[in-house]
Amino acid sequence: MGRQVFRGVAAMGLAALAAACITVVGPQDSPRPGQPAEFRKTVEFKAGDTLAIEHTLGNITISGWDKDSAEIVATLRKADPNGQRQVHLYTGEELEPSIDVRRTDGVLRIRTKSLGGPWTSTAMDYSIHVPASIKLRAVRLEKGNVMISGVYGRIEAVISSGGLTVKNFSGFLKANLSAGGADVELLDVRGEDTVEIMSLEGDIVLRLQDGAGVHLMADAPKGAISSEFDLGVQLPVRSLTAKLGSAAAAVSLKALRGNITILKVE
Repeated sequence: MGRQVFRGVAAMGLAALAAACITVVGPQDSPRPGQPAEFRKTVEFKAGDTLAIEHTLGNITISGWDKDSAEIVATLRKADPNGQRQVHLYTGEELEPSIDVRRTDGVLRIRTKSLGGPWTSTAMDYSIHVPASIKLRAVRLEKGNVMISGVYGRIEAVISSGGLTVKNFSGFLKANLSAGGADVELLDVRGEDTVEIMSLEGDIVLRLQDGAGVHLMADAPKGAISSEFDLGVQLPVRSLTAKLGSAAAAVSLKALRGNITILKVE
């Protein structure tokens, strides 16, 4: 009888210990000791659909792939003074961050509803795979970096504090950055493409293919404009209007407190 009581108490103790330290994983996964807190979800998403994402603290990485679906992975991290990642496990006294994922009428919306309380010193990074043809509308981030690669179509991004990196992109792009720079690579520029990048405090780097047809307007009132292309004026300058190639696509760059550099795609 005494052994049975002891076993029952021990079992309850182990269950309580397990409940006090859990990780956030996908609905089909099971927590494992030492696993970083993670949210994972895959939803139907077709080429040409629209993605909107609103986030507070952390990085957003969006990459194109050849599937008719979107994979969303959100990982919590806590950085040490050296900037290295540390594993963070949920405890019974903590609330997991709330992530809202909805898909209606061809629009996939992702929103971090809360990242306060115990998570004020913890960032959450998104890694999102989508079809290459996409409309990225209302990509909004308060603090962190946005990295987009291997897609074409449309990008609209607003970043309060952090940078924007775009690689292998073609289409319409509009980006507003308050405190951070932008590094954008445009490929296969077409006449109907429009690019507008403005940074209040940060540098702008634009990468173009040799022979791209661009009507360029650049303004860096507190910095300087330099280019690997012949823009028809002696550089550096603070403001210019120039034509490259057939001068079909409209490109506007404004770095109010930063430099602007136009480079050739290697």
